[in-house]
Amino acid sequence: MQDNTAQTDIDDESTEKVASPETLSVWGLAWPSIIANILFASVGVVALKAVGSLGTDAVAAVGTGGRIFFVIQSIMMAISTGTTALVAKAYGARRYQEASQVLFDSILISIFLSFISIFVIWVAGDDLLGLFGLETNAKQLAIDYLKVLILFSPTFGVSIVAGSAIRAAGDVKTPLFIGLIQNALNIYLVLGFVNGNYGLPELGVIGAAYAGGISFAFGAALTILVWILQFVTIPLPKLNDFSFSRFRELIRVSTPAGLEQGVFQLGLLIYFWIISLYGNAPIAAYNVGINILMLSFMVGQGFTIAGATLTGQYIGAQNAKEAKRSGWRSAGLTMISMSVLGIILALASRPIAGYFVQDEEVIRLTVLFVWLLGIMQPLMALEFALGGALRGAGDTKSPLIIVSISLICFRLSFAGIFVLLNFPVEYIFGSLIIDYFVKGILFTYRFESERWIKI
Repeated sequence: MQDNTAQTDIDDESTEKVASPETLSVWGLAWPSIIANILFASVGVVALKAVGSLGTDAVAAVGTGGRIFFVIQSIMMAISTGTTALVAKAYGARRYQEASQVLFDSILISIFLSFISIFVIWVAGDDLLGLFGLETNAKQLAIDYLKVLILFSPTFGVSIVAGSAIRAAGDVKTPLFIGLIQNALNIYLVLGFVNGNYGLPELGVIGAAYAGGISFAFGAALTILVWILQFVTIPLPKLNDFSFSRFRELIRVSTPAGLEQGVFQLGLLIYFWIISLYGNAPIAAYNVGINILMLSFMVGQGFTIAGATLTGQYIGAQNAKEAKRSGWRSAGLTMISMSVLGIILALASRPIAGYFVQDEEVIRLTVLFVWLLGIMQPLMALEFALGGALRGAGDTKSPLIIVSISLICFRLSFAGIFVLLNFPVEYIFGSLIIDYFVKGILFTYRFESERWIKI
């Protein structure tokens, strides 16, 4: 085993087609990821529509099971954050074999963590779902759904980290094409398995789990195949080149990202619980409002990937000036895109809300929520772009600190104070303004400080 990660490996046959950071652009990296994100979100809409025909219990089961699955899989997304940072740096430094070894180590870690999650759900899944207060039938459906879906967790992890590595290498089109095929398969299977269409067996709620799981597995297999056949620029790993220092670095960068995801998800659950104290109408308004603004969020996440890739590659190339400039360029484009979308969606919020619900109070609160969050899109854009740039540079601790401070000390604290003072739910929604205002300031300050360059 070797423990040397400083080698330079530019003698690869594939290096002529490798994109350097100077040949990449923010928009060129962002738009395929934006489309992939929108397609992935659309699968959820189709699945919800298919399951909706089975009744309220089925919808509650899939929604609750899916939420737990996503929280668990956020660990894989944390590993992918470390993968993105280290692969982008390696490519910026033209150490392509090092990037391959990082991807190989990331896949091994994700598979190991996936089997742990399978064990946890099969042993304690009933108790976890019991915390959500589902009725007996809905709870059993949720348990059955989650226990099937979690079995495909290793393939989900492989797909996430491998796709992140390929994007970090500057190739955003290959993951898009794979995502197109995977999502099309998911839609076909969910429509077939849930209701017994297209000659497929009718499996109900469990059918939705199989549809998602099989599509994850197919996407992971396709991603590994294009890697093995060298349709991507990342070379194949050397199995005898395991490095403990590389492994430790991957864990070091990924751990704060995992903690950030944990804090964020827990904070969302508490915030959602606070809203629930005001009744069903605010809960419905919150869910509908988030769905209305989802398009803007997908755009922001696309620019997050672009910012992380460019910043990481420039840091690897030891070009701190361009790393910082690319981060601000990404932030500017993200702010313009999300601001325009935020205003358009806010203006159209009433008719869109009316499409989802007929309750006038829910519509009123939805419109208010969308306008509040809509005018916050420029500040949310700073979080997406600058947060992505910081993580791409390997600085995953500062986003953890910033998110924790703004979420706990401002959003949840102010929301709790408003509840104690018996303020109406509009004030609870308004705590979002304080949260994103603080995050915008802190992310800007951290990025402008340039201390992340030294990490």
